[in-house]
Amino acid sequence: MVGVEESADDAELTLEELAESTGVAARTIRYYQAEKLLQKPERDRADARVARYGPAHVERLRLIGELRDRGLKLPAIRNLLAEGDASTRIADWLGLDESLRGAWGSDEPRILQREELAAMLTGVPAGTQGHLEDARLIIRQGAAWLVPTPALLELTIGLIGGGAHVDLVLQAGAILQKCLGMAAEELIELFVTGVRKGQAQRTDTGALVDVFRPAAGDAARMIFERQLQHAIEGLLSDTKRLGRK
Repeated sequence: MVGVEESADDAELTLEELAESTGVAARTIRYYQAEKLLQKPERDRADARVARYGPAHVERLRLIGELRDRGLKLPAIRNLLAEGDASTRIADWLGLDESLRGAWGSDEPRILQREELAAMLTGVPAGTQGHLEDARLIIRQGAAWLVPTPALLELTIGLIGGGAHVDLVLQAGAILQKCLGMAAEELIELFVTGVRKGQAQRTDTGALVDVFRPAAGDAARMIFERQLQHAIEGLLSDTKRLGRK
């Protein structure tokens, strides 16, 4: 655990032995110590020049590795370890990570082989693949392509194949990503503020997320459809905007 204390008798590993048992390079362990991510070692009773490490160091290295695998940078990990009750803070963060990082939709990334991509692009103008790569809808991975959002790719190709100009389709997608990205950031901040202020009736964050998760996509769709109706009404009432230039 994070807050485990160890006696000199527990600290039995040399730096090299700690590196071998944890799979963390010795130079990385030294760096973690310098950055105050890893506790200071004990000193060998017979030779004070020799550093000794124990179970607490092994556990801390495991924890750092887990947090890094979950996407945290070292400064954020240091903050979790340094402020207040580190064990509680990390447990809370891991619980929040489990609750919030789960997929909010069923559209999982996939890999397309060259033949699959070619089949999908049948009937679209030449150069469409390059536009899709520039927009990061497909990401080249050697002889294959990573598709972060397959349904969005299929929708985009369908619109282009149906006659919409590729630039128009991709610009529309960029507008949606920009505006919805800002909305997502503000909603997360609202959620966090509400939880901190005790505005949520449920104390279990995971349960609260489960309540909101099914409604997120439906609410976004309904609100966007309504806003589109308002925008279209505004367009139709402004005859000057309808004139061709």
